Amino acid sequence: MNSIWNPRVSLRTLFSLTASAWLMAPIWLMAPIWLMAPVWLAAPAHADSVSTLISRLDQLEGDQVVKVRVDSELWRADGKGDDREEFEVAVEMTAQSGPEGYQLHYGKPLLERLESESESLVENPDAITKTSDFMWQLDLNEIRPLLDTARTLRREVQRSEFRSSQEDTYNDQPATRLTFERDKQVVDGRMRKYVKQFDSSLEIWVDDEGTPLASRMNMHAKGSLLFVIRGEYREEATHHYDTVNDRLIIRQLERWRKADLPGEHRETRLSQRLTPLTAR
Repeated sequence: MNSIWNPRVSLRTLFSLTASAWLMAPIWLMAPIWLMAPVWLAAPAHADSVSTLISRLDQLEGDQVVKVRVDSELWRADGKGDDREEFEVAVEMTAQSGPEGYQLHYGKPLLERLESESESLVENPDAITKTSDFMWQLDLNEIRPLLDTARTLRREVQRSEFRSSQEDTYNDQPATRLTFERDKQVVDGRMRKYVKQFDSSLEIWVDDEGTPLASRMNMHAKGSLLFVIRGEYREEATHHYDTVNDRLIIRQLERWRKADLPGEHRETRLSQRLTPLTAR
């Protein structure tokens, strides 16, 4: 048949075909147009909110020198039941970012603690070295997003799918909350193939200029290896932002992680606070 419309088709046949197609259509196609109106009327506004955020992040990359004191506290628990061990550790350092790169400064008290833990391993190879273990988590890859925040947050937005925009408040001031959904592409490629269930969301609070005020990320993943070895991972992270010398930084970070794997059960809570040492 060369033509879509055939005048020999009876009205009864045409009605039957139309009714069948209507019944097989997704439920949102059958909704009255007035129910759909808020969705498509709000879409441009939602798109504007995201584009405004992206534009503002571009403006907040900054190239001026920013120097901060970073206070980090970690609580960690390993194992379960009688084998559960908990400890806490606090570390202070100074970080500086500018046109010439990054500088990390570790004070003498911290270096003396690290030296003491290294010496303890000579007498006891199983000695607890909680400060040394914590320092592995405070390398440049962890510190850089604290000061290179605009680029990091923009990448997170670009890797997420926008879902909604809602009027809200932040510190009792008017704000807009943008909600995004993340898929398992954000997981490390080496582990992605083992992930069977994944759920993650990203919320960002912005002011009327699109400047980020805070964000919250949730992640829950379940996976298995060879259908026998099963594991579960949860993470919640909250960031509070600040602007120093036209540059977005993380003022406060709170992150909770929990991993349950065969032979390994670990839970951590990380708290970081940044105090600017440069004039605003």
